Amino acid sequence: MKKTLLSVLVVLALAGAALAQGRSTLLGVKSVPISPAAAAMLAELDTAWLLLGPQSPEYFASKTRTQLAQIRTDAETSIIRIAENFYRSHPADPMRWEGVLKLTMLRPGFVTGFKPGLEDLPKNANPSAYYIVDEAAKAAWEKTVAGYEAALRAGKDVPWEVMESRLFLDLYRPISVAAKEGPAALGPMEKKIDEIAARFPEGAVALRLYSSLYAAKLRAGGDAAEELWGRLSVNPNLAVAARARAELTKIDAERKPLEMTFTAVDGRKVDLKDYRGKVVLIDFWATWCGPCIAELPNIKKVYADYHAKGFEIVGISLENAKLAPGDTPEQSAAKLAAAKKVLNDFTAKEEMPWPQFFDGNHWKNPYAKQYAITGIPAMFLLDQSGKIVTTTARGEKLGAEVKRLLKL
Repeated sequence: MKKTLLSVLVVLALAGAALAQGRSTLLGVKSVPISPAAAAMLAELDTAWLLLGPQSPEYFASKTRTQLAQIRTDAETSIIRIAENFYRSHPADPMRWEGVLKLTMLRPGFVTGFKPGLEDLPKNANPSAYYIVDEAAKAAWEKTVAGYEAALRAGKDVPWEVMESRLFLDLYRPISVAAKEGPAALGPMEKKIDEIAARFPEGAVALRLYSSLYAAKLRAGGDAAEELWGRLSVNPNLAVAARARAELTKIDAERKPLEMTFTAVDGRKVDLKDYRGKVVLIDFWATWCGPCIAELPNIKKVYADYHAKGFEIVGISLENAKLAPGDTPEQSAAKLAAAKKVLNDFTAKEEMPWPQFFDGNHWKNPYAKQYAITGIPAMFLLDQSGKIVTTTARGEKLGAEVKRLLKL
């Protein structure tokens, strides 16, 4: 099916918007050199894959069902063309395997046209019944992609990041099923994850798989979670072991007063020991975090209501100065100054008088790493002795908990 001019323009606009937002679907392979040809292929492949989603509500509001389906079909066609052409033309380039990985993940619809009535469907109706599909091409593709997958699994020059991702795709759904079936099903799956952790000590997949397998146990907390993290703290995978140690630190912090000492971005000296006798909110946040900003009016209200009665806030800002290993000292200083200005301007505008920790290191913020912060906003509410009372006091719960602790 030929692209219309509208389809081409929409594709280019959407891809440009996604790239401008810094989104990417690539693995960021570092274990092998990336040739100029591979870099070009990956950029083109990423642009096409981004069109498959996820997308904002505005994306859907401005397009007809026909346009949406056509954009997806064109993107699928582009992905197959890009990956197959590189695989055939660069048989010795190890980055051909990331293209092949994308092919094994793709489920193209082979839509060649649309039946009348597609645009008249109710808003939430499934439009697929109105697609004209090339069933022969779809069946042929299943055989083709099976061959690609077999070649990937047998490849001798596959970057470990690519193979790790393939094994993640193999296990993710079975692990979800095992997690629902209960303890008897967990053991065999854990052994498979153990194998991945040992095989890819620098990878990120094992942590995601352990977290998915034991999601219910981790949510419940208590002795079971502590036992699991204790076992994983000596895991051969670096990310798993680091996360486990941080989680154990957080568990330990709930048993004794939290300790934290730093110089705030405005020069104030902060030592949590000086806050003993007060209820304290440790707020992990950032100016770039939408949910953090959405939570801010509630935090400010609670502060206004209870500050004079013994409530304090300490901000831990995960600002991103975008520091890079190759930066000169002057470049690093300029980036940090710019990020610090963003933070100071924001807190002044929003009238946030409490102290803020700042180092510009984003997720490498030392307190975020120490306390296993993997998403923000994250909030530790401390009682008058400095111990963590809850890490879930958001929304209306924050005010209620502060009031309770202050015995008001």
